[in-house]
Amino acid sequence: MAQLIPDDRTRQGGSGRPVLGVLIGSLLLLAVAVGGYMIWVGSTSPDDPGTDAARAQTTGSTTGSSNANPTNRISPSNPAYPAPNAQPSANPTPQQ
Repeated sequence: MAQLIPDDRTRQGGSGRPVLGVLIGSLLLLAVAVGGYMIWVGSTSPDDPGTDAARAQTTGSTTGSSNANPTNRISPSNPAYPAPNAQPSANPTPQQ
């Protein structure tokens, strides 16, 4: 006759760590690793030279603050940016 074994004794393997604890522990370890990596990258990365060049071209200063008016440097020969107080040449105002 077959032996009857209770349900709590029929496990195939031994009791291990709970799966939820392993998953939470691995997520915490991942968060620590990503945080450390972000701190390291932020401290070792060089400044972006393209940003400074674009800022210097626009404002005349690499800090972004300047009293210079960028419209003062625009050539009047550029039709997209006419000189101040310029009259349109296609339809001149009638003289009386």
